[in-house]
Amino acid sequence: MKIYNLKCPNCGATLATDVKNNQARCEYCGNEFLISEETENETKQPAGNEKKDAAQKEIEAKSEHASKIKASAGDQEKEKKSRTRELIIISLIILAGLVLSLVFDKKTPQDIVPKTDLHRFFTELHLDSTPQTVEALAQKHKLHFFRTEKAVNSDTANITYYKVAKTMETALNKQGAHAETVEIEFDLAKNNVFRLAVYSDPDHIVSHALLFKYGTYYSLSAEESQAKDAAGYYYYNNSLRSAPGEQKSHPPYLKCADATEALKKIYTYRK
Repeated sequence: MKIYNLKCPNCGATLATDVKNNQARCEYCGNEFLISEETENETKQPAGNEKKDAAQKEIEAKSEHASKIKASAGDQEKEKKSRTRELIIISLIILAGLVLSLVFDKKTPQDIVPKTDLHRFFTELHLDSTPQTVEALAQKHKLHFFRTEKAVNSDTANITYYKVAKTMETALNKQGAHAETVEIEFDLAKNNVFRLAVYSDPDHIVSHALLFKYGTYYSLSAEESQAKDAAGYYYYNNSLRSAPGEQKSHPPYLKCADATEALKKIYTYRK
């Protein structure tokens, strides 16, 4: 038995009915009619239409999916461009900040000294230092010192002399000249008034940093009455001296603003 989907030629109702001897009966109006080849084609056509509709829907679905993928790709591209733009803006802000900090930052770069305890000890000495000051500073920076009274251009002792170093062997001169030291003189005849202090580094044996008040240190010489003009920090280097035949005389020392400048010249000076 074959079931057909038909339309009644009398009332137009859609029927799903069985057919006997090529004859069908409408269950709505009671009309009986014959099933011809034309009617069968009409019966089969809806199934064909359904296939066409399904194919069309599949095409439309694929098209919609492709549109969604394209839209998603477009959104991702927009998001990527937006992130790139944000990164560029942030980078420009950071760069502008660095430029402004360089333009308006007036701070002087940190000096390379003091870098050792003996450097620090030297920078803390002053023109009114006393033997007690020296010993207290040596203890503060965990340094060793040797003290004695000796003569300078005299048959009798006229200065109190200190040699300060990182080890007692160096202070006692048991390691020769190859060690960092500070040598200090006080005027014994004037109740141990400070005269001068000299920082020496064995790697720069020809140059010294000097805190001078009065007295004599090689070419640098001044009486106590001249202390106001001569007192201060110096960088001393024999290579600064005028060469033979030069018209202008150049003393082998340079006046410095402070102890740090004098120490820096030891490491950075080039004639």
